[in-house]
Amino acid sequence: MRWKIFALMIVCASLMVGLAFAQVTDVPGDSNGDKIVSAEEVAAAEKLAQEGKITKGQLEEIKNIHENYPKTITDSANNTVTIYKPIQRVVIAYWIDAAITLQALKAEDSVVGVTAPIAEEKTLFPKLSKLPVVGEMPRVESLDFEKILELSPDLVITGGNASTWDAIQKKVQSLNPDIAVLRFDYCQPANYLDEVNKTGYLFDKKAEAKELIDFIDDHLNQIEEKVNSIPSDKRVNVYCEVFKDYQTGGTGMYYPHDYIEMAGGINIFGDTSQGTFTTDPEEVIKRNPDIILNLMGSKYADRIGWEVDNVTAMREKRDEILNRTGFGNISAVKTGRVYALSSNILINAIYPVGVSYLAKWFYPDLFQDLDPNAVHQEYLNKFLGIDYDLSKHGAFVYHPEQNPDGR
Repeated sequence: MRWKIFALMIVCASLMVGLAFAQVTDVPGDSNGDKIVSAEEVAAAEKLAQEGKITKGQLEEIKNIHENYPKTITDSANNTVTIYKPIQRVVIAYWIDAAITLQALKAEDSVVGVTAPIAEEKTLFPKLSKLPVVGEMPRVESLDFEKILELSPDLVITGGNASTWDAIQKKVQSLNPDIAVLRFDYCQPANYLDEVNKTGYLFDKKAEAKELIDFIDDHLNQIEEKVNSIPSDKRVNVYCEVFKDYQTGGTGMYYPHDYIEMAGGINIFGDTSQGTFTTDPEEVIKRNPDIILNLMGSKYADRIGWEVDNVTAMREKRDEILNRTGFGNISAVKTGRVYALSSNILINAIYPVGVSYLAKWFYPDLFQDLDPNAVHQEYLNKFLGIDYDLSKHGAFVYHPEQNPDGR
């Protein structure tokens, strides 16, 4: 009797699976609408394949979904995200960090739409830069949600735990609750490796994720081992401006604080729990940093980075800092240890490159053998797969003696 019941279930499931294919359901092989392919539904699909009603490829897809899905993770906004089938259509409603990570994991072929900051990086993203643009900025007021829906995404990727990204998720899922929203920052050192691991799992790119994680761990562990040997009273005091003059940060925000510490420096505003804030010249002068950094962001997008081969913007910014009223007596100014750099190599998915430059600048004797440019080149070639020669192109860092060519 049991086998007759099972046979009847297969017959019924076969009819439903066949109908499901005809109607192009969300999850191939799911005949009862629960988005999960059961053993009975696989058996039904096998019967349909034998009868020539579905192809061998369709059957293999159904078996893969049965064996490997659903996949569930917790993202960086502490949301539970469940994927019921292989991800095929992704819209990136975020900065270039997500694009870099997906390209590094060889998952960029699943992307169907991007924001303008990604599309503008034609050298970095030869494929992704040609895709439809869904907004000038990853902000709810700047995104074209009608365009996003037209692209029929399985998944929308945006940022982690902040109100900006809350608004994007809320808008997307108010328009179509069936679209999964994945929220990762793809740049914070405390979370990045976990985000890479989870992204690799969701996109069936576990091996690629492990390779990227090993690369990052290897380079950063070498830096950590050396800076751990530096006594606290021998560490350099660092003042870092982020995006705007006198805008800096304390321990309440990962940038610039975490990156300074990773390179063995002491953030001169590390005694405050604030996130980013605007200080005043007198306070910087009073704290007398050994090193000054200026992180240049989107304001300089067309004057620094992978699309530019001159250091004019960074040289001008450095000169401006050196000539600020009252800065002449600051240790960093007197010794010339003032540096300008692109935020895209530090507050970004490729932050090991930026941290390598910081370590080299902070402790040149300790890191004589460290070549940040080589780390950068390896990342571009090995992970992003682009033919880009850093000995000839790019403007990312500037110091007249140490990095006169921008690299």
